[in-house]
Amino acid sequence: MDLTKKHRTPAVPNLTLQKTEDGPKLSEAEQSVYRSGVGKLLHIMRWSRPDILNATREVSRFGQGANPAQEKALTRTMEYCVQTSRRGLLLKPNGRWDGKDKSYKFIIKGISDSEYAKDVATRRSVGGHTVYLCGAPVLVTSKMQRIVAMSVTEAELIEGCDCAQDMLFVLRLLTYMKLQVQLPMILWMDNQGAIDIINNWSSTGRTRHVDTKIKFARELKEANQIQFKWVPTKDNESDTQTKNLHGPDFERCNAKYFGQDEYSSASP
Repeated sequence: MDLTKKHRTPAVPNLTLQKTEDGPKLSEAEQSVYRSGVGKLLHIMRWSRPDILNATREVSRFGQGANPAQEKALTRTMEYCVQTSRRGLLLKPNGRWDGKDKSYKFIIKGISDSEYAKDVATRRSVGGHTVYLCGAPVLVTSKMQRIVAMSVTEAELIEGCDCAQDMLFVLRLLTYMKLQVQLPMILWMDNQGAIDIINNWSSTGRTRHVDTKIKFARELKEANQIQFKWVPTKDNESDTQTKNLHGPDFERCNAKYFGQDEYSSASP
């Protein structure tokens, strides 16, 4: 790694890595080192570094047949991690439970986002979401969606439903431990079209192919388990899990996970 150049972000802004059939490939020895590097990043992002989720997701797709450009992207992400080695999740709940008050209600919230048709080869979208427990992030994810979305609204709806499922998991875990949860839970999305579909009982020819997801979300709303609300994109921290952002936007999103640490005001 070359640590002489400081990286403000783990990946080149707006860069999307793609599979290539032609051109130079890494040797078997280089590919082995590449997979080892990916494994280390996967461990780091899993436990303490949601800021590298999207960058790691991209390089992890090339465990076989990686090229020098993908190796360069991997190296940049690793250099960024070394240069910000003291960064980590800030787990600071906005409530306090004494362990005795059985009437205390925990608050679960979620926020989701997607990047439409990001993969050129498959045209699948990338989705990301975060689940908070009393203001502390307990689940952060970035992944390629399993199906091809037909529109931006559909991609947002798919990711919103995935986030709702993870929120329900946290809810059921707490209720299994005989703890109280404040209902309805709030799920924030930055696509008004997806929210309107959920809050409207109509079903048209343009939404019939995702009707089960719509009905799933509507059922949660009608059961008063989850409310779906709109949030401006600039206030959606899950944006960093779906695309490689520029420095200022990257820091804005990460402030929700790390607070203001020693790397927040780093120069570009």
